Amino acid sequence: MTGSLVISVHDYRSRRKASVHFITAELAKRGETRFFSVGLSRLSEHRGDTRADLAPRANRVETVDGVECFLWRAAWHPFNIRRPALAPVEESMFWLYRRMIPRIPRQWLCDADTIFIESGMAPVFIEDARRLNPTARIVYLASDDLDVIGCAETIKRRFRANFDSIDAIRLPSRLLRDGLPHDRTSFYIPQGIDRTIAERSYPNPYGNRRSCVSMGSMLFDASFFTIAAAEFPDIDFHIIGAGKAADGLSAPNIIIHQEMPFQQTLPFVQHAAFGVAPYLDRDTPRYLLDTSLKLRQFGLFGIPAICPDFAMGDQPGRYGYRPGDPASIRQAIDDALAHSDPIRPQMLGWNEVVDRIITPEAYADTRL
Repeated sequence: MTGSLVISVHDYRSRRKASVHFITAELAKRGETRFFSVGLSRLSEHRGDTRADLAPRANRVETVDGVECFLWRAAWHPFNIRRPALAPVEESMFWLYRRMIPRIPRQWLCDADTIFIESGMAPVFIEDARRLNPTARIVYLASDDLDVIGCAETIKRRFRANFDSIDAIRLPSRLLRDGLPHDRTSFYIPQGIDRTIAERSYPNPYGNRRSCVSMGSMLFDASFFTIAAAEFPDIDFHIIGAGKAADGLSAPNIIIHQEMPFQQTLPFVQHAAFGVAPYLDRDTPRYLLDTSLKLRQFGLFGIPAICPDFAMGDQPGRYGYRPGDPASIRQAIDDALAHSDPIRPQMLGWNEVVDRIITPEAYADTRL
């Protein structure tokens, strides 16, 4: 048996980092760790898969920072058909895809002591993990609600059918328990942060202009910047890695950056007057209050954060606005610029998060 195996629609080598990357990096410090990335295909690349740049490195093992990586790239992958009448077709697509698992990750499934399966497409493999490795510990990383992120009905059915094969479920927000069949094996373990990144000094990328920064494309509301840039022409609004969601933004004080490696974003955060988490208000899940890494990163660097009212929570240094409302956006920015109190949120380090994922029963603060 060999250490840990992580299964996800992310790839460990991706420039954009999510919680699963930091969890995996910590696991690699503790033993042999492997990362199996699923769902990449010519179809997903055509639709803008963020792993497309890794396609030349797919279907072979590559070790990065002590993690053995395998990105499965196929000619096609199953997807959400969204038509109940075609449910049998969708089910058949997933059935066939599961039987196409390449030889190397199939062996990894057999070898692992602990298999970490992240929400997304990966839950469809719970049944295979248990069949191929009956003694492995299976941990479900509930990064998102399967309904919220639009997973295929087949994935949700297979997740429910094999739910009791899971040994432990990590919830970064208590609000995610509502999307589970039951919570008897669930534990609350919030997102972590790498505190060391804020202990370094980075060069100022902004020059003499007062600037703010937004990172990522999830639920990106471009209208915030259209309004804010017009209201504050003396502030530069830097947008990193929003992709197509930022198309059409063209004000002179809006600066669009392509996606960049995580480490390259840190100077933009450290020297920003404030950070922006511009979430769309489309029945946006309230668990984002707990799981937003960008909001945590702003807090770690001690800069105020601007976000919609529904994402404020009770963390210090956050200023809310009503999406689409110029007056509230103007007020939030004014308040952020006037903020002077130290921002020192209480957050776990990723090592403390992984301690709790591995032995959740040992920590009183994991109880729901």
